[in-house]
Amino acid sequence: MHRKLSNIFYEVRDPVLGWDDIGGYREVKQTLREMVCLPLMKPELISLHNLGLPAGVMMWGPLGTGITMLAEACAREAGVSFVYISGQEMLGKGGELVEAFDCAVHEAPCVLFVSDCEWLAPRAGCDYEWGPGNFRAIPPTFADKDLTRLFIEQVDRINAVADVALMGSCYRIDTVDQALIKEKKRFNRKVFVPPPTAEDREGMLEIYLKRMPNLADDIDRRALAEAAEGYVGWDIESLCKRATVNAIKEDARVVTMAHFTKALEEIRPFLTPDMTEKYHRIRTMDCPHHYEF
Repeated sequence: MHRKLSNIFYEVRDPVLGWDDIGGYREVKQTLREMVCLPLMKPELISLHNLGLPAGVMMWGPLGTGITMLAEACAREAGVSFVYISGQEMLGKGGELVEAFDCAVHEAPCVLFVSDCEWLAPRAGCDYEWGPGNFRAIPPTFADKDLTRLFIEQVDRINAVADVALMGSCYRIDTVDQALIKEKKRFNRKVFVPPPTAEDREGMLEIYLKRMPNLADDIDRRALAEAAEGYVGWDIESLCKRATVNAIKEDARVVTMAHFTKALEEIRPFLTPDMTEKYHRIRTMDCPHHYEF
């Protein structure tokens, strides 16, 4: 039986979230279906055609875009268990890290997802600045060299185990130790989860609007999505909550477009223009062949 551990370092669970629970990112979802789900669902055909399997898939992009949810959706589509490791919470916990990888071996077939890989395997001497004076979302601490070495050893070990799809995430691909993402037997494939476009934001908005029971008919979803430049998923959630608060403060029975318009003035976007620009610049400069199957 699957059990959620009392600690928060990692957990094993039956996946619940699917693609429809994640707003936007149509192309990202399709790429993950190919890179992660197909090898789990059709290994014989992949072997027959001598296609070869991705050793590990590293998703990278802004915080708050649903990257962990995307990993869980891969497990659900493939019909396998989901093993989640929190990179942040594993600092200083080498024994627990090995235990978590042991669980993935036991759970196979499964998706093993390691979040915040830049915390576990930081790249020495990299530039964390987005723009002059902008260091938003920089990890406050990192693994020591011994834990980084242990993490890489565990990645090598898990890639020798059949039916374990290794996935990872980081907020910027250029801040991860190159030994983890350049070696062919480790995270040799990358999926860029970019700053949300207006289309992505509209998809995210629709997820939260469905949970609001008292919406007025005048809600212009496209206009809100376009006005929410720089918003990520958690900003969209805050926008909907703030609009609801605005309605309650006025004793309104429904949430109107005016309440959302006011909320747009109150919710500060997570992404700044220089962050968005640098994300796309990093992707443009990265090796393109790592983004194909």
